[in-house]
Amino acid sequence: MALEDSGRVNFTNLRTERRARLFAAMDEANLEVLILGRTSNIHYTTGARLLWRSGVFPFAPMCIVVRSTEKTHLLSCWDDGIPPEIGREDLFGLFWNPVSLIAALRAIPGLVEATRIGTDSFTPSFSNFLPTFAGTSEVHDAAQLMTSIRSVKTNDEIACMVVATTVAEAGLTALEASLEPGISERTLLSIFNQTIAHHGTPTPPSESVVFVTDRQGPVRMRHLATDRALQEGDLVVLAPGAIYAGYEGGLARTRVVGGGSSPAIASLFERSSAGLDALISACVPGGSGEDLYKAWASTGEPVPTFALANGMGVGAEAPLIGFSRGETAILQEGSVLSVQSWVSTEGIGGVLNRELVRIGSRGPEILTRSERTS
Repeated sequence: MALEDSGRVNFTNLRTERRARLFAAMDEANLEVLILGRTSNIHYTTGARLLWRSGVFPFAPMCIVVRSTEKTHLLSCWDDGIPPEIGREDLFGLFWNPVSLIAALRAIPGLVEATRIGTDSFTPSFSNFLPTFAGTSEVHDAAQLMTSIRSVKTNDEIACMVVATTVAEAGLTALEASLEPGISERTLLSIFNQTIAHHGTPTPPSESVVFVTDRQGPVRMRHLATDRALQEGDLVVLAPGAIYAGYEGGLARTRVVGGGSSPAIASLFERSSAGLDALISACVPGGSGEDLYKAWASTGEPVPTFALANGMGVGAEAPLIGFSRGETAILQEGSVLSVQSWVSTEGIGGVLNRELVRIGSRGPEILTRSERTS
């Protein structure tokens, strides 16, 4: 999907489908109220444009979903970026005085009367705070509920991820055009940030965008750009990503500075591509994380010290398959994975390839389009 086609995303329909899925899940779990504090869950539930900030912050009741009224209440000091189905009367403010916050929460219809409440997180202080506005309700872990409903993507969600990936690929093109000896990793990072900002996505999902792989000593997969200048023949990992309407898309490719190659470098590219193809072939409905581990082992490569795959969508999503984790994860039809293959040879460097893969009814569907080889 090209950027000019982004209007095909029906955002009203997108939010309606997500709300319907959420209330159905609450009904099945017999939860009368859902209290959310994690940014990705709040964005998924409300569709609100949230203030971006780096780092983590303590859990707080920032979003209240009430099943009996089918209302969503959001902590917000303004209504800019708030979808029309969440009215001003559904917003509650930020208070320095906890007594005022308690009063605002108790005023939410259906909250005080609820007997079963789910929450996506919890802290010792929140357990003491909850009875002040929710009485003697039973509290249940709703983190898995949110994980399950977010896993399977609708067509509109896939469209958002394709647009995000298109922006990321535009960033990749800009990086490739600037890849020459003498330019630094940080300069390349600034070129990438400028490119995606030009396309309307000024906040990248991460700074892990560009790094030169080592030629001397053990080759490692770095993540942050440095002032290191590129040299002729360097293998450079380019891993652009972008966010559109809250949904992340991205890929990773490795390029040779100067465009040259050698049999040893060509062998690295072939190994990385073969490993990625093996992993993608295991991305089928009903498959498991163990299947991906077996697919990687079948290539003859060493035990992976990196994530073979992880869920993609709004923020961090399950599953994480790698670092000796995720063997029991079951791959669901309609979910989207970021699948990657990293291989290296001391004295030459490393090659990273990453694809965005949708688990379709008839097998894996690759959403990324850029060529893998240099």
